[in-house]
Amino acid sequence: MSAPAANAVLDSRVEDGVKLELVQRGDAFDVLVEGRRVMRSDARRAEKQLVELALAPLGQRNDISIVLAGLGMGFTLRALLDAPGVVRVDVVEASAGVLEWEARHFAGLNGDALKDPRVKLHAMDLAAFLKSLRTKAVEPPAGDGWLALVLDMDEGPALVSRPGNEAFYEDEGIERLEAALRPGGVLALWSATREPALLQRMHARMKNVAEIVVPVDLDDKSNLDYVYRGRRPPNPLAEPKKPLN
Repeated sequence: MSAPAANAVLDSRVEDGVKLELVQRGDAFDVLVEGRRVMRSDARRAEKQLVELALAPLGQRNDISIVLAGLGMGFTLRALLDAPGVVRVDVVEASAGVLEWEARHFAGLNGDALKDPRVKLHAMDLAAFLKSLRTKAVEPPAGDGWLALVLDMDEGPALVSRPGNEAFYEDEGIERLEAALRPGGVLALWSATREPALLQRMHARMKNVAEIVVPVDLDDKSNLDYVYRGRRPPNPLAEPKKPLN
């Protein structure tokens, strides 16, 4: 029997002071951030459940527009595109490395998801994308926001992939994310660790907030992922005009 092939580092680079590596492990790919494996092509985290739980409150709509923050290996994007009623997905990805690896290595794994005509790619970080909404450089669907915003750019507040992402899990960050949604729109994200402080912050601002525990199997071990979901409150009804005396 031949010995298993050694891991091969296909690319290594530093972005925003963070070391990223793409490693081939047999037929599989791993993405490492500062030496920690954050993505692997041969094992799923909670991507499918994240998509299902994010879209569940939207019912049978056929006009679902989504912001996906974080491309990764494209599995979450593929799941969004395969969901019924999805007409537009704006993908926000800041990493030049991830975008290059998508074209060279990941597209065959996710069915060329980026080439779907419903996809709009924004090669920038999430902060720049949200700023572009305020400056009208990016126009939201129907001019009033998206129906869902899915965060898949980190492993949660405790394990961010790039400096500055921590802010999106704080009060002001949640407010900024919520502002990109239509009234009643859904914010959903996954975390590799339980985050009660994040849950409390979401409860303070949003409606129908939920923490969902998702069992996952990694390296033949049972693990738990956590999906956090909330909805932007509907616009308050205008107060009825008082009759003139």
